[in-house]
Amino acid sequence: MDDRLESDETSPTAEAADDASFAADHAGYEGIDWNRLPGYSISKRRKRPRTSWIWEHGYDIEKDDSGHRFWLCKTCHQKRTAVTHMEQALLNAFVASFDPVRFQQLLVRWVTCDNIPFHKLESPYFRDLMAYANSAVIESGCIPTHSTVREWIVRSFERQKGVVTELLSRSLSRINISFDAWSSRKFTSLLGLTVHFLDDEGRFRTFLLGLPRIEGRHSGENLADRVSEIIHEYGFESRVGYFVTDNAESNDTCLEHLSTEMGFSKQHRRLRCCGHIINLVARSILFGTDADAFEEDCQAEKEIQDDMKLWRCKGPIGKLHNIVHWVQRSGQRIEKLHKLQSIENVALNLEDQTTYDVVLDNATRWNSSEAMMERGYQLRNALDSLIQAEVTDWMEYVSRRTQNGAKPMPKRSRRKPAIIDDRMSAEDWLVIAEYLAILKPLKIATKRLEGRPKEGKLGAIWEVLLTMEWLLKHLEDSKLRHEHDEEPYIRIGCNLGWMKLDQYYSLTEDSPACLAALVLHPAFRWSTVESQWADHPDWLDRGKSAVQELWEEYRALTVEQDTIPEQPTVTRKTTDLDDYMASIRKLSTKPAPSASPRTMDAAPLSI
Repeated sequence: MDDRLESDETSPTAEAADDASFAADHAGYEGIDWNRLPGYSISKRRKRPRTSWIWEHGYDIEKDDSGHRFWLCKTCHQKRTAVTHMEQALLNAFVASFDPVRFQQLLVRWVTCDNIPFHKLESPYFRDLMAYANSAVIESGCIPTHSTVREWIVRSFERQKGVVTELLSRSLSRINISFDAWSSRKFTSLLGLTVHFLDDEGRFRTFLLGLPRIEGRHSGENLADRVSEIIHEYGFESRVGYFVTDNAESNDTCLEHLSTEMGFSKQHRRLRCCGHIINLVARSILFGTDADAFEEDCQAEKEIQDDMKLWRCKGPIGKLHNIVHWVQRSGQRIEKLHKLQSIENVALNLEDQTTYDVVLDNATRWNSSEAMMERGYQLRNALDSLIQAEVTDWMEYVSRRTQNGAKPMPKRSRRKPAIIDDRMSAEDWLVIAEYLAILKPLKIATKRLEGRPKEGKLGAIWEVLLTMEWLLKHLEDSKLRHEHDEEPYIRIGCNLGWMKLDQYYSLTEDSPACLAALVLHPAFRWSTVESQWADHPDWLDRGKSAVQELWEEYRALTVEQDTIPEQPTVTRKTTDLDDYMASIRKLSTKPAPSASPRTMDAAPLSI
């Protein structure tokens, strides 16, 4: 009896521990009348302290039989039926509908598409923001570390591989490839490889298949190994089409290795990136034959004074470069530039009173120089006033120090501001305007040839030869227009640009793809080619043989006439290049033959 009584008794220590445990479990829930909530209890998913603002005004509870979570309003619990209140859709959905898997998918998409640094997810401020929006994000452990988000991205990439491999295997066309190698800001060498093809529904598709690191030099052999690995990984080595790369020699070596391995003609399958060609042409126009050496000089560390001297030797473009960088180095000068623009806007009674910053250029991308010149020309009056203020200040200083020229300049004097030597004359601004006029067609051509056909925004291979012809004619006309200029900058630049473009234009003969695409276009055909290049009979003969040889690769294929979907008509502004191509179309006077799909002038081939 004593033993039984002793076992039934509860010690004061155990009783206190139970009370403490109960108090801890029910902390913050003291205001609930559980008698009014039969079948409900405190949520078992309450693992961490509540941080969202909603928990200051309610309780996290769940239904015992289903485990569904509900938010119970503190105030309403005292005033109306709890069961009725718990049916409210908004807050219950807020608490119960959070899907960790979907959140992970959206987070990965955001990080990859917006190029968010992985470590940003570890920011305590970002985590506080997420917790405030919905504490379930934090409680479910959905905010990853920098290493975890990388694993998520890699897993997501791996999951999609099977889908992409299946699409590639069913493609209507060959799998065309573009790739490029570069180094990140942290000097990590990477190779990006993208494929372009028509899927089984006739839609143009583009996928990034790989972004592997490159160990060692960017040699052709090294690049070929990485490219081959990706091709075999997705299993389309027997369906490789054309390669589009820039003009680096290492890419020639790379394709030599790949052509030997996979059995195709390197010359026929190698297409050159038109955007890269235009970049080389523009840099020749702007910086001359030593454009690469000039770029290296610009990137080398040197004193500001020496850098300005280097650019000044490039004429008006170099002087304007010095001015915009001089403005950008001082907050006071930037502010003064905006004030000068405002004064001009008011004086001219302009409806648009917006003021602008200068645009900085670099020696690597020609379009940055074009943007710098365009903005500089727009702000030329304000920039002239800014430089003139420097000149006036210097002249007044010299006058004081020399007593209006009566004495020599003392040795211990201020140094003359270097920017004064970069003051732009009216003639300099005219040169800038002419450069802008010369570069405009190159800008139009770049936009056209980088377009995406699936969006109806051009970029088709049949446009390459005609666009190059248009640019050559433009540069020839520009050279003649400036033949008698006193300063040789523009004339020499146009000549160098023409020579660079002609060099790469001649290389298009290596592959029949560009000519074949033009010939098979129903608006052009052979009649247009023969009339356009009538003064190059040898080129025409070689071209016809090459296209015929290419045709033989495809003529035995069965072509489904209803495979390719109709593309929507895209309305856009026309350019001078559009007008040029329209004029070429008019030369095609022969009617299109009504032959079978296998005849060369009518076949809807995809390469």
